[in-house]
Amino acid sequence: MTRNSVTGWERFFLLAPVFILLIVAFALPLLYIIPQAFGGDAAGRFLRIFQSPVYLRVIWTTVRISLEATAITLVVAFPLAWMLSRASGLKAIFLALLVLIPFLSSVLVRTFAWLAILGQRGLINGTLLSLGLISEPLPLLFSEPAVIVALVHSSIPMMVFALVTVLRRIDGRILLAASTLGANPLRAWFGIVVPLAIRGIQSGVIIIFLFTIASFIAPAFLGNQRQQMLAQVIQSEIETGADWPFAAALGMTLALVATIAVAVLTAVMRVFSRWQRPGLPQQAPLQPQSGQAATALLRRPVALPSARFEFSALFSHGARIFEPAYLTLISIFILLPLVVLFPVSFSSADVLIFPPPGYSLRWFETILGSPEWIEAALTSLRIAAAACVLSLVLATLAVLGFGRQRFLFQGALEALVQSPLSVPAVVFALGAYLAFARIGLVDTETGIIIAHTVLIFPVVYLIASATYSSIDPGLSLAAASLGAHPWRAFRTIVFPLLLPGLAIGALIAMLLSFDESVASIFLSDLSVKTLPRKLWEGIRFNTSPESAAVSAVLLGITCTVIIAGIAVGLWRKKVAGGPAVIAILNNPAEEV
Repeated sequence: MTRNSVTGWERFFLLAPVFILLIVAFALPLLYIIPQAFGGDAAGRFLRIFQSPVYLRVIWTTVRISLEATAITLVVAFPLAWMLSRASGLKAIFLALLVLIPFLSSVLVRTFAWLAILGQRGLINGTLLSLGLISEPLPLLFSEPAVIVALVHSSIPMMVFALVTVLRRIDGRILLAASTLGANPLRAWFGIVVPLAIRGIQSGVIIIFLFTIASFIAPAFLGNQRQQMLAQVIQSEIETGADWPFAAALGMTLALVATIAVAVLTAVMRVFSRWQRPGLPQQAPLQPQSGQAATALLRRPVALPSARFEFSALFSHGARIFEPAYLTLISIFILLPLVVLFPVSFSSADVLIFPPPGYSLRWFETILGSPEWIEAALTSLRIAAAACVLSLVLATLAVLGFGRQRFLFQGALEALVQSPLSVPAVVFALGAYLAFARIGLVDTETGIIIAHTVLIFPVVYLIASATYSSIDPGLSLAAASLGAHPWRAFRTIVFPLLLPGLAIGALIAMLLSFDESVASIFLSDLSVKTLPRKLWEGIRFNTSPESAAVSAVLLGITCTVIIAGIAVGLWRKKVAGGPAVIAILNNPAEEV
């Protein structure tokens, strides 16, 4: 297990549990949609979808809103990703937390916060009314802009994560060279940074588009009947249980539309990716003919420097103003929906009002004294713990199974491992519902654990794989040369070095499973009610601050866990690394 490569049988036994899960719990549910969608009167179902103006409008609305949200997210998140890729010290910690905290909070929580901001008695209308700028509340809620704002807010962290890795590889001296050659900052950005970051832009655009096209929570809470999206209609069909084959046909339609749209986006990005491999321009040679002087350069016009210098100075001054202004606005946009939850959760009113007319602990007393809320939280905690353990075991087996040595079909097998990340969650949830219903796993903790493991395992694998690739393989070889058995070398050397990555993966797996909304809403109902399912029902059918109190508790726990994890990491680094560094500095020759 600790050699540079594993044998064929070892690889088979290590990877077998991973692919059994993916085939049984991921591929088969997706394939199960096909006979449901195409069985019986399949033609009638698809004709009903593609000939009905109602469903055609839903499809067009879904694609349009997804494209708009993706484009806005790219424009808004790109400067933040660039600043994070260049930051260091406290600024880097602040920007990382700014991106990380919303990502680790539930989509339901973030969407619910916009109800308190955009409502008729919410933050914006309340502020404008108190300032006398308007005489009656603005219709901000239940509109397409409200849906897009919520989708952009949820998508920013994912776009930043997709961009920052690529942006870190861009040498900052390139911009300095462009500046010395007379390029203003705007031209340098669009002529250098954007072309070099096109791979990250492509990944981010596809990820965000797949996320937004499968969203049904934001349009269900913030939109109206004219802004219905396809995933919202699928969820409604499943919830009523009236026509499963038609819901399957809608799922196939969503998958088809997403595939076509992603293919078009990929083709467009491939055109722009040619900027990274520009062809050499065909220019006339400047070498003089035999015995002749090259006087062509002397006859070329020279641009006047004064205007360029003034233009560049103007942009430099604007750049100095832009960064603090942008950071202020983006921080308000990202954090405000989460911060608003806390005063609303302490409100003494019976409905969502901001600012609250008074403050009270009544809603916290209500949820902490409610057996339903407590049972929902305990159910989610049990499911999250089980999904976390399964994801860690499978990720470790997959990392060791793939090893370091390339083998035949490794690329295809790794793509299969990561395939749950590329399928719209609502399509997988639909397939899981249709398949699990046949074997009695719907509305059971076992079924939800399996679904959560399928969705979360690829994320844990990517984290563990990155950690494993950074471990020096020479350590295992040295242990083997000293007589250590492969299992002992793994237990005493590789696993301790892999443990930090697994710990991060475990934390993310717990948070993702605890807050997972789509599969939980589809697969839970009466017997098993997870916290996201309970929140979904509370937000849809109850306008009291009760759900705000639950959201505030979840957000507080998330922030506490993150801060505690950072503190423990810094403490361990200080204890373990500090004395060693000092010893090396004091006795470098002895250490060598």
